[in-house]
Amino acid sequence: MKVQPAKCGVYVLSGLGAVTVFFLLLLKNSAFFLEEEYDQNKPEAALAVSEHTYHLHKGSINWSNGRSTKKKEINVYDLYTYISQQKSIPLKQQQLVKLHFSNLDGAYIRGVSVHIWKNNGEKTKLFVKNNEFKIPENQGFYVVDIVINSTRGTMQYAANVQIQ
Repeated sequence: MKVQPAKCGVYVLSGLGAVTVFFLLLLKNSAFFLEEEYDQNKPEAALAVSEHTYHLHKGSINWSNGRSTKKKEINVYDLYTYISQQKSIPLKQQQLVKLHFSNLDGAYIRGVSVHIWKNNGEKTKLFVKNNEFKIPENQGFYVVDIVINSTRGTMQYAANVQIQ
């Protein structure tokens, strides 16, 4: 008879242990999914040109959601090389381009800067007003570099463009 309570105690402890392990795994996975969800919900940016919208690639990130901060620094040369190999967005000379941002998570945009890079590394700053900028006159392939500065941090975006 003394063996039964010991078995019972072992089974209860094993059951309690299994519940504890299950709970810890659930808690760990929940935290993982929250972080993963946050990674996927960083601000997105797109160029709106006439009837077309083109999503931009993310570059360097320094963004806080209030609970954690995500940082990723990308070397400018690496970003230029990567973006210049992507499919180009066709743009016309002197065309007006509108920037659209989504998933800002309550952030207020303080400023937007836009630069256009030539393949020789020459960089030109473009004038931005109301999230709009005008495409330069010179034809060719360029990398457009866009940085937003907000109350939650900074985000960089880039796109390969062909000015026709």
